[in-house]
Amino acid sequence: MEKISGADRRISSSGRVHSATRERVLRMVEAQHAPISIGALVAATGLHENTVRGHLERLHADGYVRREREPRTDPGRPAWLWRATHADRDSVYAGLATALATMVARAADPVGDAEEAGRAWGAEIARDTAEPTEPAAGIGPADAQTGRAAVITVMREHGFDPDDTGDVVLLRRCPLIEAATRTPEIVCAVHQGMIDGILSSHDAPGGSELLPFTSPGVCTLRLPSAS
Repeated sequence: MEKISGADRRISSSGRVHSATRERVLRMVEAQHAPISIGALVAATGLHENTVRGHLERLHADGYVRREREPRTDPGRPAWLWRATHADRDSVYAGLATALATMVARAADPVGDAEEAGRAWGAEIARDTAEPTEPAAGIGPADAQTGRAAVITVMREHGFDPDDTGDVVLLRRCPLIEAATRTPEIVCAVHQGMIDGILSSHDAPGGSELLPFTSPGVCTLRLPSAS
């Protein structure tokens, strides 16, 4: 769980400093590139639904977040979706990922297809960011270390807020938490494939493992040892 000091917390309209919990909820909303539901925030934070709703209502009153109705064609009243007030428009990446996850979920082998797509994506990312080097003579500790560093850099650039503890990498944010809540097996499989694609492109040994929601708001990534 992310530790938030008092100095890093925002202030409400009444002049009181946000509680650590309210600041966590706000930061999770701010990390998203698309509107997020209360259900997704509950999954990401581990908080009770009523607690999340209460914080959102106060953040809305203070002007930190805004809300909009979820687009739907089914009968019944659509739910509220929440976004940070500074977000001017949706991320193409987030919207496309949600749509593709829904489509892939209908395939004969959705997880396998998602991982394959992720590996191709990871290999493309590695090619786009790689610096010219001499071909390696073989796989060794340097390859594992380079692959690990590349994966962490990509996860940071994509908004996962990675924290490398040495043993594992803790991913403290998910920029696709709404899609991950709806189709977790698909979204996580894409990210698993992406990681493997990056490692493979750096001649690093395989064996990575992405464990979703190992604690509230945190996923755990195990990467091959560089020793």
